[in-house]
Amino acid sequence: MLEIIKQLALDAAETGADFCIGTVTAAEPLCIRLEEGLELTEEFLVLTENVLEWEEAGTISIDGGTWNSYRMKRNRKLQTGEAVALMRAAGGQQYLVLDRVRKEG
Repeated sequence: MLEIIKQLALDAAETGADFCIGTVTAAEPLCIRLEEGLELTEEFLVLTENVLEWEEAGTISIDGGTWNSYRMKRNRKLQTGEAVALMRAAGGQQYLVLDRVRKEG
């Protein structure tokens, strides 16, 4: 996934970023409809941590004392109806889902 994100960034630097807004039409399996009507399924989407559920583990030190460990679960999975910002790769075959957005209006 990191290689795909790097390639998207390189494409944007060379040809200019192609950003678009979409709306989540289904959470599982993930499907996003772009404003111009194109439906994107999971195979065309690259997701950032901002739109995923993930778990973090580690230790915390406070004033010299240490808690043995912690686990934190972040549920940032996209839900039906949410608006998202996407960046299209050159050729339009893959879209990087950057984050949620608020649609004013």
